[in-house]
Amino acid sequence: MIAFLIGVVMAGSIVLRTDAHISGPTVELGEIAEFQGVDATTSQRLAELTIGPAPAPGSIRGVRRSDAAAALRGAGIDILILGAPLCRARAEIETLTAREVEEAARKSLAVLFAGRDVEVDLSRPISDLAMPAAERRRELKVDLGRREPQPGSWNVPVDVLVDGVRVYTTWVTLDVDLFEQQPIAVRDLRRGELLDAACWKLERTRVEAAAPRAATAETLLGATSTRELVAGMRITEVDVRRDPLVRIGDLVELEVVRGAIRARSRGVARTQGALGDRVEIQCGEGQRRLVGVVVQRGLVRVELAESPRIKQ
Repeated sequence: MIAFLIGVVMAGSIVLRTDAHISGPTVELGEIAEFQGVDATTSQRLAELTIGPAPAPGSIRGVRRSDAAAALRGAGIDILILGAPLCRARAEIETLTAREVEEAARKSLAVLFAGRDVEVDLSRPISDLAMPAAERRRELKVDLGRREPQPGSWNVPVDVLVDGVRVYTTWVTLDVDLFEQQPIAVRDLRRGELLDAACWKLERTRVEAAAPRAATAETLLGATSTRELVAGMRITEVDVRRDPLVRIGDLVELEVVRGAIRARSRGVARTQGALGDRVEIQCGEGQRRLVGVVVQRGLVRVELAESPRIKQ
């Protein structure tokens, strides 16, 4: 004989209240009803039974006896339901301040721009928000996806989670200014002029998202200007050109350095480079290949590690 368990019959009764205040994102039976004639364990189980979503802040949700009965049947519980035919459920409200929301948005950008020199300003004011009160905890989370840390206007989505359930998303608009140490011309520069360290200085400069990238100290080494630049102008990658001082196949002079010892020889360039670049040179009868740094046209310096001294 096979028996089918269709429910658990419980002693006691559930008494539906006329009015109730709801915390958290859902209506639970313990918030809208009282329990009579049941033990503590059963009372806890009944109290945690979810009836449905909580009413929105400022609104009322009517919960009927039939709603409670349907939830009980779904849980396999059969118990007498008494009390009001309908309970008017109102959400408990707490205020989420504009300051909390703004701080969450700012922290997300601080993580994204970590180690960078940025200034962040609120673009548009935001207001306090009325939120359902949490039973356990309220969290603010921000997901910026795969966005790159670029300057400009940022619309940051701040999700509000109440007891682990997202109940609201508010957007915070922040203006991000990014600054970098960039090369600035200290005097007027002519087109085709060879640049040296006295021509420019590094200065904290605001980065424009759509502007050409700034030149670096490495790209300025041995470079010539491609156009006229006025003193105070930012020097970008398109403003300079680095011509190779060593080309593939060139016969170059090698300055080989090991500690205090310096020697000269000749070799053939297998790669090309401008001032300060590393190039590969083939030299000697065994066609040995060395890597050195271009120090001037046709001259490459090779630094060799010193051999360890034998201790007596």
